[in-house]
Amino acid sequence: ETELGWKPMVDSWLDTRAKHEAAALKPLFEKYVDALLDVIRIECKPVMAGSPWAHVSRDFCQVSTLVTLLKGILKPSGEANEQLSSGHYERLFLYCCTWALGGLLEMKDRPPLNKAMVRLAESEAPNFEDPEDTFFEYFVSDEDTEWRHWNTQVPAWEYPAAQEKPKFARLIIPTLDSVRLESLLKIVTSVDKQALFVGGPGTAKTTAIKQFMAGFDSDTTATKDITFSSLTQPGTFQVAIESSVEKRQGRTFGPPSGKRMIVFVDD
Repeated sequence: ETELGWKPMVDSWLDTRAKHEAAALKPLFEKYVDALLDVIRIECKPVMAGSPWAHVSRDFCQVSTLVTLLKGILKPSGEANEQLSSGHYERLFLYCCTWALGGLLEMKDRPPLNKAMVRLAESEAPNFEDPEDTFFEYFVSDEDTEWRHWNTQVPAWEYPAAQEKPKFARLIIPTLDSVRLESLLKIVTSVDKQALFVGGPGTAKTTAIKQFMAGFDSDTTATKDITFSSLTQPGTFQVAIESSVEKRQGRTFGPPSGKRMIVFVDD
C-alpha cells in the first residue's frame, strides 16, 4: 500500500526513449523535479489541491503531466531521429517544468517558483527583458533553440473595417495568454492526451479552446462541443458521443471516414 513515487514511472518512460535522449533527460529530472516540487509545496498555493485518487499523490500527477509535455515537445526531433544539444534539452525541460509543475499557480505564486528555477538553471535561464518577467513569459524557439518572449508570437489584429456592423461579441483578439495556451494545447493533443483549463468566469477559457479547435483540418479531424450543467447526466454525455461516431469493427467505434475526434467539454 506504499506509493513508490514518480521515479519508477519516469525510469519506465526513459527506457522507451532513444539512448542519447534518456541520457540527457535523466539528470534533469534529478536536478529539477524534487527541488521544484518542494518549493511549490512550501511556498505556493495551487488553485487545485489534493489528487484524483487516494493512492496517487499530486506529485505523481504533476510529473505525469511533465512527461506528457516532454513527449509532445520532443516528438518532432524523435521522428527525425535528431540528437539535440544538452543545452537545448535542458531549455525544453525547463519549459515543460514551468507548465507541468507551475501550471496550477496563480500570478502571485509564480515568483517563488521562478526564483528557484533561475537558481537551478543558472546560465540556461532566459535573459528576462522585464524585471516582472518569469519563465511563464518565455518559450524555446524552434529556429535557434534559444529563449524567446511570448509577445513575439502574438499576431497583429486588424479591425474588420469592411463589415458595416461587426458582431463585437464574436471578435477574437489574440493575446499573449491565448497564444501560449494554444501552443500548450497543440503539444498535449499531438500525443493524444487531455488538457483541463481552470479559471473563473470571463477568463476566455471557452474562447481560447474553440479558437484552437477551429484550426484543425476538417478532412482529418472532427470536433465535438458538449456543454455540462447541473442537469447533465451520464446518459446525456454517452448519447452526445455516440451520435458522432460509427461502428468500425467489433467493439471499436470512431468518427466517420476514419477521422480522429477531439471533444471539448464545457462545464
